[in-house]
Order: sequence, then structure tokens, then C-alpha cells
Amino acid sequence: MKKLAHICAITALLWGASPALADQRTLTVVADEWPPFSGEALPNKGISLDVISTILTRAGYEVRTSVLPWARIMSMATEQDIEIVGSLFFDPEMTEFVTYAEPFFSTDVRLVAQTGSVIAYTSVEDLRPYSIAVGTGFLYQDEFDQADYLNKVEVTTTLQAMRMLADGRVDLTLDSEDVINYSFRNHDPSLAQRIALQPGVLASQDIHMAVGNSVENRDAIIADFNRVLGEMRADGSLDQLLAVHTGG
Repeated sequence: MKKLAHICAITALLWGASPALADQRTLTVVADEWPPFSGEALPNKGISLDVISTILTRAGYEVRTSVLPWARIMSMATEQDIEIVGSLFFDPEMTEFVTYAEPFFSTDVRLVAQTGSVIAYTSVEDLRPYSIAVGTGFLYQDEFDQADYLNKVEVTTTLQAMRMLADGRVDLTLDSEDVINYSFRNHDPSLAQRIALQPGVLASQDIHMAVGNSVENRDAIIADFNRVLGEMRADGSLDQLLAVHTGG
């Protein structure tokens, strides 16, 4: 989910020169480790990096990809030393540093509890009694993110949060349904017997890429990306590419 200012990825020019001085047709797509959206061990480094690099290549750019720690990505963004950010949930605070392109994927943010537990809630306020493992800097849903009255226990990764939940060290965690199901299938299948997605959706979030506001050809990159994204939606090639990662 991406991530807060954990959100999904950034396309950045990091190869020794500032973005404004770099070759405007060469882009480096960087993302944090957030399977299945991005990760070094994933096919073509995950949904986000594959989709973004495919679209930009089709638009005529040369593309490189890299997976970096989220803290480094955020530092680069705030220092205006970045070109393109992908795997992001929309965050108004981030618009100080980047401009968003149209979304290329959507995902549901859902709560997870121990198997047999049912957490009934109709609002974020209803979650006040519970301890909740959250990723440091992750974005989930505006009201939840701003609810400083909740008992939030910060962790580094969703997998860490899920294991804490399975061991009874917290009452809840949450993330993109796609991320949670990926962890069940690939990281620790035993977790699927110990913890379970809760009914209901906390938020449906679109996943974007965004271009750093200091990039000289920012508007052209966004226009090219949006144009090719529309073409790929129309000709079915976006669905075909996503199916490689989602099994759809």
C-alpha cells in the first residue's frame, strides 16, 4: 500500500547526475521491497516495475530498474533528487515533491486477525481497543493514517507484522489484499492457517507512478505514460501483463 511520506516504488535517475541534468530519454525505475508490487526476486521485479518500465519503453524511453530501501527513496524524493515514483497510493503530502500519473492497478486494504477472531468495525474509531502492527511510513487509508489515538506498533515489513499477529503479539495488522495473499502463498504458507483476512474493506486504493517535480521534462513523461497506458488498456496488453503477475 503504499506507502506514506509504505503505499508500492519510484522511478528515479540516480546514476551520478541530478535528474534535471540527466539524459531526458533515459529513466531508472526504483521501488522498495513490497511483493508482489516490487522486489528483487520477483519476475521483472514485480507488478509495478514491470508495468511502468513496459509503458515507458513503449513510449520511447530507455528504462533501468532498481529496488531500494523505502527510507532512501523518501529521502531522495524530499531532496528533489528523483525522477519517477511508482507503486504509490495517492498522498496529498507527496504532491509537494512529485506529480502523479494515472493509476495502473487497484487494490483493497484489509485487516488481518488471528484465525477464529472476527473484528467487527464500521469505522476507524472501532479499532481503538486493539493493538495494530503497521509498517513504518506505510499509507493505508487517510483516516486510519491520521488516527494517532490508535495503538499502532511499527514494524519494517508486512511479513514481520503477520508473524507478530500469528504469535499473538498484536491483535491486528493490515495491508493490500494482494500483498497479504502473496505472503500466504510464497513467504510463509503456515500463516494462512493461523491468521485470516477480516470481512470488509478498509479502503480501495489506486496504485500510481509519479514524477519528481524538479524533473525538467516531467509533464512530457506523464503525458507519454498516460497515453501509452490508455493504449494498453484499449488493446488488452495491460491485462495480459498484469495476468503474468496476478495469475488472472
